[in-house]
Amino acid sequence: MQKNIYKRRRIYAWGVIVGISTISFFISEIPLLKSLAISPLIIAVIFGSVYGNTAKIGTKILYKTKSIAISTKQILRLGIILYGFRITFSDIAFVGVNGILMAFVMVFSTFFVGFLIGKALGLDTKSTTLISSGSSICGAAAVLATESMTKGGSSRVGVAVTTVVVFGTITMFIYPFVFKIGVLPFSQKEIGFFLGGTLHEVAHAVGAGAAVGGMSEQISIIIKMLRVLMLMPFLILLSFLNKNKEHSIKDSIPYFAIWFIVAVVVGSVMPFRTEIIPYINFLDTFMLTIAMVGLGIGIRKDIFKSAGKKPFILAFGLLLWLILFGGVASKILG
Repeated sequence: MQKNIYKRRRIYAWGVIVGISTISFFISEIPLLKSLAISPLIIAVIFGSVYGNTAKIGTKILYKTKSIAISTKQILRLGIILYGFRITFSDIAFVGVNGILMAFVMVFSTFFVGFLIGKALGLDTKSTTLISSGSSICGAAAVLATESMTKGGSSRVGVAVTTVVVFGTITMFIYPFVFKIGVLPFSQKEIGFFLGGTLHEVAHAVGAGAAVGGMSEQISIIIKMLRVLMLMPFLILLSFLNKNKEHSIKDSIPYFAIWFIVAVVVGSVMPFRTEIIPYINFLDTFMLTIAMVGLGIGIRKDIFKSAGKKPFILAFGLLLWLILFGGVASKILG
């Protein structure tokens, strides 16, 4: 009898998570939201939070069946691995050494600056790490990957993702506009470097690049994906910084980050890439959406009140760094 009850609860739990993920996908395809580059990941964390704050009994079932734990760990890590198929050797070759250097400098300098600002503000290390990773690498996906290492919790993730959505979406609209009216003194190549090197989400780089047009559209996406590629060395570095003295270095290595690089290599040489990759990308996005639902369910409505202003001050400080340093780097390397 108890076995049947547990089975029904598991079916219910996964029905809720997959259902919310599917709805998030359909809503993200609404033309208005698509034009705003609002990804299903962002919608999923909002819906997950609504469910977690209203369906108390249902939420307990999700926790008891370990559905949330699986969503935010195994499924999340597999989604991050599959993300690697989005990058190819030809993409890297197109922007050359300068493109790789741009991505490397922007990721690690932004994270380092974020860490200094967070420390100056007196913000806790986990919140600082999550917000800084989201701004420096690839938005919500980086926050998810970093959370799997730092164990920052749903509340900190919710705040970090919010900063990515707010500042990333605003700048996605502002950058193309100020470029077109001549405020940003960049060439087509330089603005591509700037957009790819400074915008938070991959979707933001895609949206802004399309708005500018020309060769900058392709360059912005490639530079942004090179920043995504920096996720692997970043996570390995983070694993060493957070290494528990009771564990060996071998135990601290995030092997899903290594598999991320394997995915890049395989995706670059695989036959019939054009036909296969869209399906892999869909599966990858769906897995990350499921992970976002799981994290969203753990977000409580009072987290933003308890978080205070410091996380948003940090995110704004990082935005200023991305604009100023990113602009200089784009002129030099672009």
